[in-house]
Amino acid sequence: MTLPVLPGVLIRVYPCESVIEVYALFALLGSQKIPGDKNRGSGRILPPMKTIAYLRLVLAVMLLPASGALAQPASANAPAVETLPASSPYGEATVKRNIPYVSHPTTNQNFDLYLPRNPGVRPFPLVIWIHGGAWMMGSKEWDNVKYLVRRGYAIASIDYRFSPEAPFPAQIQDCNAALNFILAHAADYGVDARRFVVGGGSAGGHLALLLGLARQEREFGANPAVKPLAILDFFGPTDLNGMTADLQAIHSRKGIELWQDAGPKLLGVPLDQAAAQAKAASPITYVSAAAPPVLILQGDEDDLVPVAQSQRLHVALNRAGVDNELIMVHDAGHDGPMFSTPRIQPGIIDFLNGIFKSAGSP
Repeated sequence: MTLPVLPGVLIRVYPCESVIEVYALFALLGSQKIPGDKNRGSGRILPPMKTIAYLRLVLAVMLLPASGALAQPASANAPAVETLPASSPYGEATVKRNIPYVSHPTTNQNFDLYLPRNPGVRPFPLVIWIHGGAWMMGSKEWDNVKYLVRRGYAIASIDYRFSPEAPFPAQIQDCNAALNFILAHAADYGVDARRFVVGGGSAGGHLALLLGLARQEREFGANPAVKPLAILDFFGPTDLNGMTADLQAIHSRKGIELWQDAGPKLLGVPLDQAAAQAKAASPITYVSAAAPPVLILQGDEDDLVPVAQSQRLHVALNRAGVDNELIMVHDAGHDGPMFSTPRIQPGIIDFLNGIFKSAGSP
């Protein structure tokens, strides 16, 4: 590739930083003062005719790696496949990281896909997992059911836009976009587009409930023709209009402070003006007889999402005739290793095995 050098080109390389600035001064006919960098002092005079040969060499050396990168085939940008050892929390598995699910993704609009190292049983049943973090932080590494990969399930763990960047319904719109993308490419990934469940923890449990219950809400990006086989709700908020009263009832100062911070950021308005927005963002609003089965896990010492939130959902599902189970984890607070202990895992595995058995073979 030919890289012509114009008179008056200034290359500034800042050591210890990955920044290279190139200023092309197209009108230069002779020496001219070059504007200074506001962070690095005033400009200086570069006599271009004396430095042309040097600049040609510097440009060629510096831009050669970039030109090579531009020449790479499109497949070079495909997510790399990483192999996880049997000793990993997922067991022996492969993972593809940071797969975008929209055309022009922001930093968080991607997912990681974990597949068991057992190609003989493809397509794998799929768990779409949504992490927590009060809707304003978190990581798709926060996965409470990693052990399911050892049991033959694929996991797609998704990220989504946080509330400081975009208030509700951006989060559930991203979850639906991820769901639609994954199912559209299920054959490529080796997962079963008909045999999947959704789940999440804390704020992710709230979003998983919305993803499974609010299937008629096109504003959320939902496709009514798509329905998960079940929902895994790990200590997710279910009734946002009731959060303040529930936290006050258990005298949780920490929970109240967190909700007073996270709630307005999520809903886009102060809490005392958010009744309509909170109802629209509450999973309990969308409970109906058409809902899939729901497994609820709740710590009985949770001071961030009170027990009353899960109990209220449990009652609403019962009234609607929806199969559901509420598992109380004794002496457990909000999240933590107690939700994936050998004592807890069998209940989740049995629930899922029953769901997928009822759904039949792929």
